[in-house]
Amino acid sequence: MTKFTTRARPQIPEPDYDDPREIYAWYGLAAYSAQLLEQGLTNLFVGLRILGKQVPTWGDVRSLYEDADRKSLGQLLRAVRELVPFDPALEGQLDEALKKRNYLIHRFFIEHSENLLSAVGRERIIDEFRTIIAQFKAVDHQVDDLWLAIWRRYGFSEERIQSELQEVKQLLDSNQNRT
Repeated sequence: MTKFTTRARPQIPEPDYDDPREIYAWYGLAAYSAQLLEQGLTNLFVGLRILGKQVPTWGDVRSLYEDADRKSLGQLLRAVRELVPFDPALEGQLDEALKKRNYLIHRFFIEHSENLLSAVGRERIIDEFRTIIAQFKAVDHQVDDLWLAIWRRYGFSEERIQSELQEVKQLLDSNQNRT
């Protein structure tokens, strides 16, 4: 399987720890990182489902993405596991990522309510966000390698994907400039 190790990945920024509102920016970055992992699993799910098709249609792909979008992260992970076994190390990392994502979304601020009241506590919160983000990014990178290898069979190299994303960005930018 080809690995796309040359992929540029943004580094996790250094915190300032000087503004109580910084916590919410870090929360946003952690939630964003979880969504990137979820999108990678979605891409893997769709890729695995079209593997058997000689020439998948746009309708096939769209339908599979719609199906995946209705699934929670846990459901999506189960659906992918039904299609392919993961390496045991990645399996454990995916389980941990699911737990961290659910903790982040459902319990994080409840468990840190006292830490919100002090500068030292807020530093602890930010440091935990940084750890969670690093975990999501590490797993996401591995999942990306898997789905990119599948999609490459259909002519979607990382370069092509990046090129098409750049075209979409330019189109969106030109539309914003018109308004």
